Parts: sequence; C-alpha cells; structure tokens
Amino acid sequence: MIMQETRIKSSSGHQAVSHHVLSGAKNEAIRVVSGSDYLLNDWMKEAKREGIRYGLRHIAFNPSEPMSDGQFAHFANKICLELGADPERMTLVIHQKDGSTHGHLILPEWQVDHVLSSKFTWQRLEKIARLEELRLGHTLVPGRHDRAIAKALRDAGNSEAADKVAALVPKDNSARPVAAYTSQARRMTERQDFNLPAARSEIMAFWEKSENDLKTFRRLLAEKNWRMRPGDRTDRRRDAHVIETHDGLLIGSFTRLTKVRTKDFRLLLQEESSRPSPLDLRPVVRQLEQQERRHQQRVERKRAVKDLIWVPPASLSALDRQRLHEQGRREADAIRKRLPSIGSLRYPEQFSEGFRIYLKDWKQEMQAARRVLNARHPLERSYGPDSPLDIQSECIVRMMKEGWSRLKQAHQAVERARQELDDLEARKILFSRKKRLTQAEEQYRQALAQLAEILRYLVQFILYHLGLSSQKPDPIQCPVPIERETTLQDYLQERCELLQTLLDEKARRLWIKDRCREAEHKRARMIAQWHAERVPECEQAQQTIARLERLHRLSWSLPEEVRMAVRDLKRQGQLRLALRELDRFDNRDAPVSLPSDQRADVNRGSQPIILRKRTLPTSSLSP
Repeated sequence: MIMQETRIKSSSGHQAVSHHVLSGAKNEAIRVVSGSDYLLNDWMKEAKREGIRYGLRHIAFNPSEPMSDGQFAHFANKICLELGADPERMTLVIHQKDGSTHGHLILPEWQVDHVLSSKFTWQRLEKIARLEELRLGHTLVPGRHDRAIAKALRDAGNSEAADKVAALVPKDNSARPVAAYTSQARRMTERQDFNLPAARSEIMAFWEKSENDLKTFRRLLAEKNWRMRPGDRTDRRRDAHVIETHDGLLIGSFTRLTKVRTKDFRLLLQEESSRPSPLDLRPVVRQLEQQERRHQQRVERKRAVKDLIWVPPASLSALDRQRLHEQGRREADAIRKRLPSIGSLRYPEQFSEGFRIYLKDWKQEMQAARRVLNARHPLERSYGPDSPLDIQSECIVRMMKEGWSRLKQAHQAVERARQELDDLEARKILFSRKKRLTQAEEQYRQALAQLAEILRYLVQFILYHLGLSSQKPDPIQCPVPIERETTLQDYLQERCELLQTLLDEKARRLWIKDRCREAEHKRARMIAQWHAERVPECEQAQQTIARLERLHRLSWSLPEEVRMAVRDLKRQGQLRLALRELDRFDNRDAPVSLPSDQRADVNRGSQPIILRKRTLPTSSLSP
C-alpha cells in the first residue's frame, strides 16, 4: 500500500482539494463514505479562526490489492488513532479508476482542543500501511523507512511483523524506493493533457530495450520526439539529467523514472564521455554526390547550348532562341563582375553595405582630424583680428559714456557737500549749529560712498570686459547700504589717484589704453600657450590625415597581395583593420619588439582622435 500525505494551508482554501476528492472528472466512480464539502469549509474556517498555518491534512492510500469499503473505513480509523484525530470528524472518499480503488482521507488540523500530530508522519503512516497489509494478507510493498519500522515493531514486541518488514530492507541504502514523480508533477502534466504514468511506462520500456546504453536510450527518446538533457540545478546534483518533450514540458528526472541509482548514472555518463564518437561519413558522401550531380547537369546544359550555336538561326525554335539569349546574358554578367566597378562618392547607395560603412567611418575620421588642425582658441574667435589700441580705447569710452557722467556728478556732489560742511564749521554762532553739522556730515558721507560705488563699478566693468578679471561687476546700489560705507571709504582712499585719472578725460583715455594693451598681451600669451600645448595633438592629426589619404588612394607600388587584402577589408567596412594592414606593411623591416613608449604611440595612432575642450585660465587681477 502506497501512502501519501499533503498539508493544505489555511490561506489556500478548501476548494481545490474538495474539487479533486469529491468531484474528480477522471474517476470512474466516487463513493463518499463520510464527510462533505460543507465540513471541509467549516474545518478550514476553524483553522483560520485559531490562527493555524495549515487547515486540512490530505492522506491518500493506494492498496496493491482490492479492498472493500469497510476495510477502507477500518484503515482510516487506524490513521485517526495514530495521529490523534477524532474518527467522527473525518472525510473519507473512495475513488475507482482503471478498475482499481484507492482512498482519500481528509482530517482537520484543529481537533477542538489540540492540533493534529505531525511528528514523523511519513514513518508512522508507512508502519500502519505495513501492519494493514499483514492483517489483510496483502503483498508487502517496500518503503523508504522499512528499517525504522522494523525496529519500532520489534521494540513494541511484534517480532513476527518486524521480521517480515525487515526482509524488505535492501542491502544497499542507495537502492531504497523512490517515487517516480511527485503528485504536483502529475497534476501539472494532467492540466496540459499529458499522461505522465503512460510516459513513465514507455521510458522504462526504452531503458530496458537500450540495455543500459545511454546513446541507444537517447535515440529511442528522439523517435518519440522526447529528449534528455542536463538539469538546471548547478548548486547540487550537477550530474542530474531530466527528460522533457520537444516543447519543453518536463516529464521527470532520469534517475526517478528509470529507478537507476545516481552513482550508477554517473558511471554511465563517464563511460559515454570517454567513448570516442565514430565519424559519420554519410552526410559528407551525400553532399559530394549532390555536388557531382549538379556538376553533371551544368555540363550537360552547357553542351546543349553550345550545340545550338552552330545550328542555323532559321531552324531554331523560340525556346532555343530564349536559351541562347539567357546564356549570353549570363556570360556578359560574369564578365562584368570580373571587371572593376567605377562609382561616384556622391551616390554611395550604389556601393555595397560594407563599403558604405567604410566611407562613413573614413569621413568621420578625416573630419575629426581636420577639426583638430583648424581649431582656434575661444579668445581668437571672440576678439577676431587685432585692432589698434585707440579703437579699443574709444569703444570702452563709448560704452562707459553714462558712467563717466555719473562719476563726474558724484564727484561734484562730494565737492558741494564738502564745501557746505566747511562753511558750517567756519560759523561761530549759529542756532542749532550742531544739528546742521550732523546732517552735513551725513550728506558728505553718503556722497563719498556713492562716488566710491560708481568708481568700483567702472573699474570692475573695464577689467572684466577686457578679460583682466573673472569677476562680473556688481550693479550699482544707490543709496549705498550703511554696512558697505566703511569698505567703500577704504576703497576710495586706495584708488584716490585712479579717481583723479578717470576724472581727467585725457588721462582717462591713456589709462584705458594701457589696460587694453595689458589685456591684449595677456590674450596673446594665453593663445600662444594653448597652441604650444596642442602641438603633439596637431602632429598626430596630420599623421592621421596622411594615413587616411594613403588608404583612400592606394599606391600601385604596394604588393598585389597587400592591395587585395586592403581592398577586401574596405569592402567589408573594416577601416581599422585596413589601416593596421598598411601599418604592418610599412613596419615590416622594423624590429619585432618595440619600446614601450613607441608601442603606446602606435596604439594611440590607431585609435580615434578625442577632442578635449580646455577651459580658459582666469586672471588673478582684481579691481
């Protein structure tokens, strides 16, 4: 008797097991001895209420010989007593399929005041099955735990039953019974209309017919449109193989289906891998025969066409004339293919795909090298050609026309405030003299601050516009905040001479001209330094242009094999390989081992040119 136990989670519900047990469509007859769908639902609700993970326990038992309904019920009661279940609260259903019967017992996990026992249930269920087989006189079915069952029976004083069960224990532990497939695998194949038991029987027949030869077994599987391949498990059991259908439906493990020990299967795999595979010449012979047949047919067709050439045209039929015309066109096409083709770069679509790729890469490389040679410093693009210092100074004066007027007005306001303050201090007797002095001093301080603010803005604007400073001029703030008055007063004292220079129109023009000259010298130094740093890059770009031009127009002085190899690479779109082939020919007389610095230069020469954008250095001059 084969036993199988499944615990059903409370979250899964009872519908699936109820449908399978109470209304299975593939059974010939279903007899409900006790229980119902309502009880299954009620037991599942009890388990959810008690917070138990599992709600039902499904135990299926399939006897090797027929049993009556009473014997099934008696056996179910024994299972209930063994697991501590109430026999009054069980669902027992008997299925009849293919002329044999098997039983399904469903018990609630929650037994009013305790949970159903789950310790060593597989061993305990097998022990009950062996005892029932002994009681009914059935043939004992070997199990995986017969040794433990025999020991338990002997400890319980049932030596006669223990001896009979112990006789089932194999001498080698690796030969213990193993299920050919799980119930889950069988249900999955049934949902896809695949008969797993029948397939297992066929596989067993194939294995017996192959006489333990894996090559013959694979051939028999291929005739059934099945295959055997290594399993997907790479962490453990790396030598395990599975059998599946042509569309990927898993049938099962090879060792499970054929009852072959894993140890013996490994030996079979080693023997198969060590055996030299014979060379099958039949495909080669068939291919040669087909080639010879096609050659004979071509020869016969050419002979027939050549015979038509000497026949008078008047006696030729329309079909023969068409054959002669087609033959002439084929010969003309063959001659045209051998001739070099001439095309224009304006219409690249007439070339092959590989040659179009080569042309695209060649243009990109050439444009990149030209950009390196034609690159200009941003200052050259911004300022353009050199202009006289007088013109530059005039532009600055014109741009700051409003600023000069505001500077003069601010200076005049300072002079008036200073004059008013001196007049007040010269008076000896004056009503509210102290109050008026304070107001005059405040006006004088504000006028000085505004003058310093305008002076600061003018100097910052000129230096920033000429590129002598990287600081943008802050806007003028009038009236000046109190917290900035002290700073501006110090600034005015430091720039007193500069203020007098800027107030004088002639001196102002000379000062601006000096700043322009200083800015021009600075730009010239920056541009010269930038060009000096780019000398290696420009030399590399020139070398790249020379190599590309040489590749584009190959010299006839090159050997024939080199020109043909480069031409084939160009047609395949391999620009890099074509350049490397020319370099290899140029360096054929060079020593084999190059120094590390020269080898790095060669590698850099074969790589695409990378344009790096440099940032302009900022001036350290501050206003």
